[in-house]
Amino acid sequence: MISFFTDLTLLALCVVGITALMGSISQFIAVKLFGGKKIFHFVDKSKSFQENWRPVKRR
Repeated sequence: MISFFTDLTLLALCVVGITALMGSISQFIAVKLFGGKKIFHFVDKSKSFQENWRPVKRR
């Protein structure tokens, strides 16, 4: 009975781990394949807006 729960726990950990890694790996591949030249387009645009902002003065 103990071996059954051990096997079940290992299977559950493997399924959760593989699922988490599949998301990261697929996002990495999608960005590299389909990102093209505009990978950082939105990041650069956001930085260009924030360059002229004054820093917030805390009390």
